[in-house]
Amino acid sequence: MRETPASETTRQEIEIDFFRIEDAPGIARLFRQVYGEGYPIRIYYLPDQLIEENAAGHIISCVARTPAGEVVGHNALVLLDAATHLYENAAGAVLPSFRGQDIFPRLFRYTIVNTAKRFGVEGIVGEPVCSHTHLQKMCQQLGFKESGLEVDLMPAAAYGMEPGAFSRVSVLIGFFMHRPKVQTIQMPVVYRDELEYLYAGLNIERSFVLSRNDLPAGGGSQGSMKLFELAQVARIAMDCIGADFDSFISHLESQAREKDVVIFHVWLPLASPFASAATVILRGHGYFLGGVLPCWLNGEDGLLMQKVSQEPNWEGIALYSERAKRIGEMISRDWKCVNARV
Repeated sequence: MRETPASETTRQEIEIDFFRIEDAPGIARLFRQVYGEGYPIRIYYLPDQLIEENAAGHIISCVARTPAGEVVGHNALVLLDAATHLYENAAGAVLPSFRGQDIFPRLFRYTIVNTAKRFGVEGIVGEPVCSHTHLQKMCQQLGFKESGLEVDLMPAAAYGMEPGAFSRVSVLIGFFMHRPKVQTIQMPVVYRDELEYLYAGLNIERSFVLSRNDLPAGGGSQGSMKLFELAQVARIAMDCIGADFDSFISHLESQAREKDVVIFHVWLPLASPFASAATVILRGHGYFLGGVLPCWLNGEDGLLMQKVSQEPNWEGIALYSERAKRIGEMISRDWKCVNARV
C-alpha cells in the first residue's frame, strides 16, 4: 500500500511507501542535509547497515519519494522487544525544500497505521518533542496515550534545531497501541497518587498493591546499560532488584560519567515487590519521576526514574493536551522535591 498525492509546490507526486533497498543512500543524504553529522543514531548515515536492519525487521523505515526516486522524507519504527513486537517511533526528517507540503504528517500517519498490517507490530512507543506542539497534536489524532515526560532528553541538533534556541529538548513518552496482559502492579508508595493518575488515563486492566519498602535480604541486582554517547544519555534497564541495588546503580553511573553522560534513565520493573525500595534509593541519588510504560520490555510495566545534570528549562517545554500539562506539572514538582533534599 502506498500514497501518492500531488505536491502543489513542486508539482510532483510524493509517494509514501515502505523502505526499498535503493532508498538507503537517499536516506543517508537526507539525514546529512537535515542534521549534518549531529543525529545521534549513526545507522541512518550508513546505507549498507540500514538495509540489513530493515531486512531483519529491527528497523521499519517509511519513505517519502519523488517520482524520480529522490528520498525527501523518512520516519521509522525501531524494535525494542522482539518477544512482544514492541517498536519505538523515531528518526523523522523531511528535506527543508519540501517542508510545508504536509509530507511529514502523511509519513507519520502511514508509519503508525500501516506497520501493524504489514509487519505485525503490536505496540508502538512514541516520544513527541516538547519544543513545539505540532507532533503532539498529530499523536493525539492517532490515539496516543501520554504516560510520562523525559526531561532534557536530546540535544537540539538531534532535531535539526540550532542549539542557541534549545540546549536540550524534552519529549513526552507514551504509546499508540498495545495488547496488554493483565498485571498486578507493585505500587511505589512515594508515587501512589501520581501512578493512580497516570494509569487512570491508559484504559488498561491493572490491579495494584503497595510495594515493600525494603530490598531483598540477598541476591544481586541484574540489569543492562545502553549509552547514547552523542546524546550524552544513559539508559539502565533493571531486570532484577537485588540487595546491592544502591552500589549497582552507582557503579553504572560512574561508568557512564566517564563517557560524559549528563542524562540518566533507570527503568524499574513494576512487577518487582522491591520497586518501592529502589525508588527511594534513586531519589536519594537525585532521580525524579519520569513516568510509566505499560508496554515496557518483556511485556511488563516499567517505571521511569530520571536524573539531569542541571536545572531543566521548564519554560521551554510546550505541552498540548491538558493531560500532558498535568504530567509536566507532576514531573516538575517531583524534580523540585528531590533536589531540595539532595
